[in-house]
Amino acid sequence: MRKEQQTLRILGDKVRYYRKLKGLSQAELAANICTQATISLIEKRNKVPSMNILMRLISRLGIQLDDIVVEHHDRIQQLLNAIDYQIQHHQYGVAADNLSKIRLDKIKSEDDQKRYYYYQGIIELFKNNAPDEAIYFFGRVLSPLVNSERDLYAILATLGLGLAYADKHTFDRSRVYIDQALRMLKHVPLSDSKYLDVELTIYWHIARVYYELSDFKAVLKYTDYGIREAVKHDKLFLLDELYTLQARALKLLGNPEAPKSYQIAIAFAQVTGSTALAASLAAEMVTQKPNSETA
Repeated sequence: MRKEQQTLRILGDKVRYYRKLKGLSQAELAANICTQATISLIEKRNKVPSMNILMRLISRLGIQLDDIVVEHHDRIQQLLNAIDYQIQHHQYGVAADNLSKIRLDKIKSEDDQKRYYYYQGIIELFKNNAPDEAIYFFGRVLSPLVNSERDLYAILATLGLGLAYADKHTFDRSRVYIDQALRMLKHVPLSDSKYLDVELTIYWHIARVYYELSDFKAVLKYTDYGIREAVKHDKLFLLDELYTLQARALKLLGNPEAPKSYQIAIAFAQVTGSTALAASLAAEMVTQKPNSETA
């Protein structure tokens, strides 16, 4: 047990975050489990007296162990987590630099191997404009490492194949993989925030594919799905991108609601720090006004 504890580092700030999210004081979280001083020790100094106490605390908080711990000095985990954030924020160059620091033969976990291959596929697709290379890496995620339709990276890699084939303008194959990703999504618990992010990512990417196909009604369908789910679960993730696609589709359809969607997209882009996107959308609104006045 002692050796196991030494391999874990408690993220005290995360414990504090989830405690406050539940509306609990330190004393309320500690009740019948440990002392308030123990909670303070966890939150301020990242230390916990025993695994038993830790497991009872996370049960009360309604979270999972990996929500508040990381493997001690695990450079690979730190890099993979950083890459995940960078890809979510379209920082593909930085993500590629970090991925190059990871040696595949040093990755012991199958889940981390899947993450590695998925990130490599995304980098090939969006940074290197190499859809064939992306297809190879997404394929490595799916075989032989996938054991369940509920596998997070299996769903993302399946979607990735759809995006790669769309990039090659092989749209019949693209639709096959996109439809498969949607079917797989039905088997996952969307109450889990990890799967919800995947759902929003899928809707966003599907809308992007239909935008390239000039099927703007389909764009509106999937952006609406994504926006409703994000709002329902109080998520900011991808709302700026979803509203951006919605606004552009409405504009091209000549819908008078387009300016409103542009304004919302700009507001979310500013909130999330996507200043370049906000500026681009503002410029598009300016070019739109003369057209609407002459219509």
